[in-house]
Amino acid sequence: MDIKICGAILGEEIDLLDQEGARYVGLWTGIEGHRHTLTDSAFAALARRCAKVTPLAVCVRRPVAEVAALMRAAGVGMVQLHGFNPPADVARLKAEGFTVVKTLHVDDAGTCLEARWIDHYAAAGCDVLLIDRFAGEQGIGSTGRSLSPAIVEQWVSRLDGARLWLAGGLTPDRVSQLSEDRRIEAADVDSAARHLGIISRKATRLLVTAAQPLHAYREIA
Repeated sequence: MDIKICGAILGEEIDLLDQEGARYVGLWTGIEGHRHTLTDSAFAALARRCAKVTPLAVCVRRPVAEVAALMRAAGVGMVQLHGFNPPADVARLKAEGFTVVKTLHVDDAGTCLEARWIDHYAAAGCDVLLIDRFAGEQGIGSTGRSLSPAIVEQWVSRLDGARLWLAGGLTPDRVSQLSEDRRIEAADVDSAARHLGIISRKATRLLVTAAQPLHAYREIA
């Protein structure tokens, strides 16, 4: 399982993610009022600093035309649409050659707000679906709380065959459990990767280690 750490704002955070083996880093753009959103110049600087870790533009309400222009200028090839984007937004970004991750917002009852669009996202060429816990308009991501295992299983089974990522309050213990489920390609983590608000080397190392399936340790042994 791959690890994505979301919300980097410092060059030093990018460096440690490179060094510790995280696969992806989410760079937030145009997320009004959020402590980890970046100016366009900061976004470009952090993206260009990435050596091994792959940067993603993460946006909620920013128009996709603006996001695409920012990505082209910064040399970023992946985007995470974390808002309630229609399939047309996916199609527009795919037409420009970007890899698109679309978040599906699932509440604690198991209801997905984008359920009616899932097939349309696929038809538009969406590359990855990201299952995340939805806690209302003020809780779109970074809630620090997870969906129940039963709800996760419900949606992973329903979306079987698609490339799936999972977010929402993931701890190293939970990532370790999920690493044995080959249907889930990546764990997307924010809160558990931080110490005093900053992405932590120790926390990142724990998450990357936890993401390795059991057979990897057997091969090393």
